[in-house]
This record gives sequence, C-alpha cells and structure tokens, in this order.
Amino acid sequence: MITEAGDATMPENSSPAAQIMIGGGPAVLARPAGALLVDDRGGPFHRSVLADLGHTPDQLRHLYALGFDPYAYAAPADRVPTTAVRLWLDQLAVSGPVIDGAAELAVDQERRLVAAIHPSGAAERLIVDVAGIPTLAPGLPAQLAPGTGPALHSFDRAAGVLLAELLGRGPAAGEAAAALVDVLNSRGGPAGVLALLDRVDPALLAPVDAPIEAIRAFAAFLRAIEDGAGPLCFGDELVHGRLAATAADSWIVAGGGDHALATAEALLTGNPAARVTVVAGSLTTAAVNTARYVELRRRHVAHDGGDGRLEFRTGAEPGAMIVTGTGRYAEGGVEAEGYAASIGRARMLPLAVGRLARWAREHRGQVTGSLLFDTDRQYLGYRLHFAAEGLRHQVDVTGAASWSLPAEVFAAELARQVETMGERAVPPESGSAPTDLGPVAEQAARLAAARQRGAVREARTVPECWVRPA
Repeated sequence: MITEAGDATMPENSSPAAQIMIGGGPAVLARPAGALLVDDRGGPFHRSVLADLGHTPDQLRHLYALGFDPYAYAAPADRVPTTAVRLWLDQLAVSGPVIDGAAELAVDQERRLVAAIHPSGAAERLIVDVAGIPTLAPGLPAQLAPGTGPALHSFDRAAGVLLAELLGRGPAAGEAAAALVDVLNSRGGPAGVLALLDRVDPALLAPVDAPIEAIRAFAAFLRAIEDGAGPLCFGDELVHGRLAATAADSWIVAGGGDHALATAEALLTGNPAARVTVVAGSLTTAAVNTARYVELRRRHVAHDGGDGRLEFRTGAEPGAMIVTGTGRYAEGGVEAEGYAASIGRARMLPLAVGRLARWAREHRGQVTGSLLFDTDRQYLGYRLHFAAEGLRHQVDVTGAASWSLPAEVFAAELARQVETMGERAVPPESGSAPTDLGPVAEQAARLAAARQRGAVREARTVPECWVRPA
C-alpha cells in the first residue's frame, strides 16, 4: 500500500529493482539502456486528432540522425503526417522493456524509492524498486486558466502563495492569515477567499496583489463554467479529441502560440460550420513560422483568399473569463458560443513526483532542484532532490516539461533565464519551440550521450554563455 505521505509496502506482485523512465514521446531517446519504460501512449502525437504536424521535412531534417527520416513521408515543404511520428515513437518505445500505463514514485516503508505502476486495463498495480536515478518525461504541463500565470497555475498554489506572503508581513497580517487558513480548511474555494479578502484592510493586501488577481481569475473561470451556455475548455481537450469540435459553431481560442493554432485547426477541420477567432496579445514568432500557420491563413483567413472562418485579433492579452448576459463568452471584442484556453503552461511539479513531494514535506524535509548540462553546456533538463529523514532521493526531468521549471522549487528569475536560454538554443524563426518534437528529441539524445560519457553536470545557475546581454 502507498499512503498519502508516499510510503509504500511491497505486495506479492513486486518486481526486482530496475532503472525506470516514466513518460516517453520523443524524449524516450533519453532512456538508459535496458531501463523499463512506463508510458500510457497518451502523448500529443498519439492523442492528436490532427492529421499532420505543424512542421515540414525541411524543418525536421535533423531528426534523420536520430532514426526518423521525415522526407520518407512528405515532400520537403509539405507537413509531416502525424501517423509517421506515431510509428517512429512506437518503435523507439518497444526497443526495450515497456509497460503501457502510468506510474508514480514513492518511498516505501523500508525507505526505498519505488515506482507504483498502473498498467492500462489492469486491476492491480505493480510496485518496482527503483535502481539509480529515475527519468521523467511527462510532456507538456497543464494549460492555464485565463487571467492566471505559469507560477500561480492553480487555486491551491495561488492560495498557498497568498498565505505565505501574509505570514511574511508579520503580526499586522496575523488575523487575516488565520482567517485564510480557516477558509482553506473549510474548502471555501476562490469565492470563499475573495469574500474574506473583501473584509481585509486594502492597504494590507496591496503588496500581495499577484496571488489575489490569480484567485479572482480562478473564481471567474468557475463562474463561467456555471453561467456559460456553451463549452468552456482548454485547447488540449479539442486537439486530443476529448471534446468534439461540433460542441459549438462559434469559438474564441485564447493564446498566441502554436498550441492555440493547433486548437483552431482542430475546430476548423472537425466542424465545417465552425468560425474561430484567435485572441492574443501577439502571435509568437515560432508559431507564425510553422507550416500550420501558413496553411490556416491560406484556407480560412478571408484576407488571404480563404473561406473567412478564421480571424486573428491581436493587441491585448486575454484576461479573466467574461460571460455576457446571453451566456456567450466575450474576449478581444468578440463573442462566441465556445471558449478554448491555450494561453500557456503551468510551472508545476510533474504528477509522478507528487507523493515524493508530500513525503518530504510531511517528514519536515525539503524539495530542491538543479539544472543539468553536458560538458558542452547544452541544457539536458533538471534534477529534483527530495530530502527527509536523513535520506535523499533524486529524479531527472527532461523533454518538454524541463523548460517549465516548477514554481514550487525554482526561483522565478531562474525560470525566466531558462526560457530565454530556450529561445537562444531554438531560434523561434525556425518555426520550433524548445518543447516541440525536434528539439525535445535532440535534447533527449544529448542526455543519453552525456550519461554514457559520465558528462552530466549539475548547476544552480544558467551558464554565463547562455545569459542574454542586457
């Protein structure tokens, strides 16, 4: 049994110690030789309803050295079929021991690091004693609710930051902090916290406005779910087919990155009657240099000769949810029946280490992190350190998730520097972001090579060569 604190006992169906990698996709190239891969085949390339990637063989030509020839599936300027990538990733996955399922890490009652594996379709889970440092490649983190930000990615996170900042203000905020604890313990939710804050001296709250604004956004999101007549979702739900594009015929897609464009494409291809407005402060350079963007404009933007079903509204970042009196969603000067949020990704701990984090906290330990580089100072991911009871367990995180440093562990300035490093390592003019297929595959291959050479280096800061001059 694994307890809420993360402790586990070894059941009869336990297995010997093994190296393990949780999560796959293109990051499976980082798997150590012979390591057990646990992946539910639930990544974006297997779940996507889109027939093609946003990139061409010319943009993915570097993958040839890693075992994937994009020119075998499409002409140089055409988009690469999604099924071709699925085939390649499946071949990589089965090149070693693999379990189709999910897993989470924990500390058992004998203080060993174990993995609780949940094979797809199986009633029982398998507990595996972990050898060495496990590797995680959880893919892209969860998408953000409109009006929030990567560091304040959930109500619990925002409320925790608010409480910490109130406690940091000393006795003057003691009463407000105690009242906030009472509201959180009673599961008052965003509405309950806001009702409390309305009774607190505004001067006391002025220095802690960021978490309060995030809580207001979460409250608006929940109200919109209750008051909106049409579908309200995250873009991933449409791209991965969890919500049908026919749920509404008019849509607002909030966000300016390629994931917002993929959401718009899923709507336009999945519903011939759909009309879509993409609302963003601006479209990212990487997004507008994809083949997806060029094709969407040609097919669906009236000014470019398309059918007029797609429009771009830029100039202002999407804010907290607004629902009109008729139950429609409003953003960027337009109204629609459906709303899909694709504004960004959370800076959160991977779900697979949730129990490890609770074990450390509940045993008065700590969770810290470091960056991983090779001897060429190429970024390989980050390492989490879970320390408590005189023990320290480590976990390496690579792939798309590694570019979003968890706000619970890493400072905001370091997270910003890593994002800037990604922009320099993968120029947006290439049409790719560091979290896309090609860059993730190359990063994973570098990690595997560095491990073989014993060349993985930990760092607490970004190397000077990656820091953009002021």
